Amino acid sequence: MKKIILVLVLLLLVIGCTKIPKEISEEEQEESEVSKETPEDASTLSELQVAACDAADEAGTCTTRLAELGIVLNEECCQILGKCC
Repeated sequence: MKKIILVLVLLLLVIGCTKIPKEISEEEQEESEVSKETPEDASTLSELQVAACDAADEAGTCTTRLAELGIVLNEECCQILGKCC
């Protein structure tokens, strides 16, 4: 009897501790994807983004390698730094 109670308690503990994924509507999913793609403050770039723009501009890989990295958009480099235009 004690074993059955112990198993039930452990089972309830495991079930209670598992995270149930929240269903996200398509609208919320699209909004989160858009916010990931565009930085909140597009007027400034991080040091890493600036370095990526500089390196891509010097190497002539703005349309290929820069896009693969996904650190900064080619358009941001052009608009903010005047590189990769």
